[in-house]
Amino acid sequence: MILLHRITPFLIGIVTALGFVALLVLRFHPFVVMGAVLLLVIILYARLTAFEPRSFQSWMLVGTPSLFLLTSFGLMLFLERPLAQTALAVFVSLFAFFFAEHVFSYVHVPVNYETYAIEHMSLAMNVASVFFVSVAAFGTRVFLTAFAPLWLLTVIFFAVSLFVIFGTLWASKVDVRQARLYALCGALLVTEVFMTVSYLPTGFYTNAALIALTAYLFLGLTRAHFVEKLSPSTVKRYVITSSILLTAILGTSQWT
Repeated sequence: MILLHRITPFLIGIVTALGFVALLVLRFHPFVVMGAVLLLVIILYARLTAFEPRSFQSWMLVGTPSLFLLTSFGLMLFLERPLAQTALAVFVSLFAFFFAEHVFSYVHVPVNYETYAIEHMSLAMNVASVFFVSVAAFGTRVFLTAFAPLWLLTVIFFAVSLFVIFGTLWASKVDVRQARLYALCGALLVTEVFMTVSYLPTGFYTNAALIALTAYLFLGLTRAHFVEKLSPSTVKRYVITSSILLTAILGTSQWT
């Protein structure tokens, strides 16, 4: 049984990569491919984690990479350049594999688990998920305005943000009741930014980057607070990093 679990991370990485190959090369309907790959990956993660419906751990360990994959598919639909599509496929496939590797160690071989590995990867994957879903939402609004009103996209985005922020705090060992409160406040904050930037005369990649930056800043400072590492130097580091990224985003964006 342990051997079966051991090869699961490789299967997850391979299935994810083959899913992107099918989207890029084969002529299957994209939604059929995305649905089949997502379902298979969820099953593999559920088996790897010995999924228990009543366990927060199971939902987070399965839900975080599954949402990451789902939102990356959303981004893929709006990428036009083959190089960008290939880069996204490689990025997502590698993250899916390495996250599954850490999950395997955490669940089945705790002695080999690298401390904070899941926490750090969850933070990176969740911020990326916010960026991916933002691009998908803004792209859908541009091309399918009649079928995707802003209020509907806002509700979907809020739900995704709530799960992402709660998942990140859970991975950081924050008390569930506190995590719920902070996740709700954070989701409201990020959703307000989502609604605000939707009216800016910028492209949806720029808007998505601004939202992801907000999520990164909130998650970083909140996580530092709960692990008792929120010091003036930490705040300064996050503010300086965010300011540099904000300047780069706004300075390189095309205003219409």
